[in-house]
Amino acid sequence: MKSLASNPASFAFQQQRSYSNGVERRSRAAFATSVLPATGGKSRAQVSAQGLGFMNGSIVGEGLKGREFGGRRCERRCRIVPEAMLQWNRRPELAGEVPRVVVITSGKGGVGKTTTTANLGMCLARLNFKVVAIDADVGLRNLDLLLGLENRVNYTAMEVLNGECRLDQALIRDKRWTNFELLCINKPRYKMPLGFGGKALTWLVDALRKRPEGQPDFILIDCPAGIDAGFITAITPAKEAILVTTPDITSLRDADRVTGLLECDGIRDIKMVVNRVRSDMIKGEDMMSVLDVQEMLGLPLLGVVPEDAEVIKSSNRGYPLVLKNPPTLAGLALEQMAWRLVEKDSMKAILIEEAPPKRSLFPFLSGKS
Repeated sequence: MKSLASNPASFAFQQQRSYSNGVERRSRAAFATSVLPATGGKSRAQVSAQGLGFMNGSIVGEGLKGREFGGRRCERRCRIVPEAMLQWNRRPELAGEVPRVVVITSGKGGVGKTTTTANLGMCLARLNFKVVAIDADVGLRNLDLLLGLENRVNYTAMEVLNGECRLDQALIRDKRWTNFELLCINKPRYKMPLGFGGKALTWLVDALRKRPEGQPDFILIDCPAGIDAGFITAITPAKEAILVTTPDITSLRDADRVTGLLECDGIRDIKMVVNRVRSDMIKGEDMMSVLDVQEMLGLPLLGVVPEDAEVIKSSNRGYPLVLKNPPTLAGLALEQMAWRLVEKDSMKAILIEEAPPKRSLFPFLSGKS
């Protein structure tokens, strides 16, 4: 195996901590050597053992633009190892009309909508796009907590609609990436007026388009759980949708119901994110694979996020997971999702089967008959 210093693409990826568009199929050791920028003092074997185990016997993805199978054989579990296709030396090309209004939704609560919104918005800001994230959950506001901006919320959209402040006063600019802004609909412990609905949110989106300092490239709307009035309000101004689900039957039933409601509202560009995937449960047939989820819902796949304990730690600290250094597997998956979202790309789920164990020429030496 080549060393890290002998691979210029890997070394540049480590130094510049850039991005990769698509998940390459390779062995665990090759993935840890060529993709992970840093290991935090741990050996690559330890990182691949504890963090990359979800690739064995489960799915990995590949972008649909010009990717083909190929590569040499590997003697371990992952059978196909293509050459690395890191795209650290370019910026993703923005597709579609600006601004792109994207709603992040799901039928079931607790599947990771707010976490996905916060990390995707921060990834897009790191790619030098102007992003405005709107927390449309009028009853339970949590997006500001995940971004660490809860102490800076002085005005909300309700004060803007009532004429008590300007729109730029309600927008909270992140100090880490100044091209990322947050807009909250309401303050906690306040009663929401019944007059707020889809027309009011559409007016806010139109006001963001007509800002004197320029319109944003992306407007991300964090949708509340359920399919009641809050859901209808959040999806009204959206043109695209990201459906977040987990591989369990309750989440899939709710996601299928939400897909039908989105299509009835005229939103045809719907992509799916499968969150909290565990390969050990998939191998034990205790959890549905991503292929099964995609066959049930029939939606293009934007990304797959493995189960990661760092998600809870980053949420409690108000520090998005994608800003963590060294990056985690979930953070890398979210970065690749941001690339696909920018270019309106999707990924293809495949199944990597484990090779059967080789029979020894001298079984009596190994103690096996």
